[in-house]
Amino acid sequence: MAKVNLYISNDAYEKINAIIEKRRQEGAREKDVSFSATASMLLELGLRVHEAQMERKESAFNQTEFNKLLLECVVKTQSSVAKILGIESLSPHVSGNPKFEYANMVEDIREKVSSEMERFFPKMMMNKRNLTSFKYQSFYDLKR
Repeated sequence: MAKVNLYISNDAYEKINAIIEKRRQEGAREKDVSFSATASMLLELGLRVHEAQMERKESAFNQTEFNKLLLECVVKTQSSVAKILGIESLSPHVSGNPKFEYANMVEDIREKVSSEMERFFPKMMMNKRNLTSFKYQSFYDLKR
């Protein structure tokens, strides 16, 4: 074990002594709780925190890129679903059923999204127009 002499502030000295006193009051023996052992433990803990921070800085994770990728996937999904809804609304199996008319499906989706958003963000005042950040396009607009 290496021996190191170092100077610390009076504040740090008092805090280390407070930790030692607390451990002694909790029943630790005099020889088990020394200034040297406690300071060494705190130094090792500080080194681990420092290493964790450095690893986080070196991490390949990029929040901006993640947000961009996530938004791209959401937009692709929204566009695909709009096309599928348009195709489904033209199906002869559902023709004449108002539940499967495109405009009614869009309104139903907006209402369900509104209730879910209200569940997670109850204090936000949302109107239907601002609720969905994307515009539902008609199937015919998407075919062009």
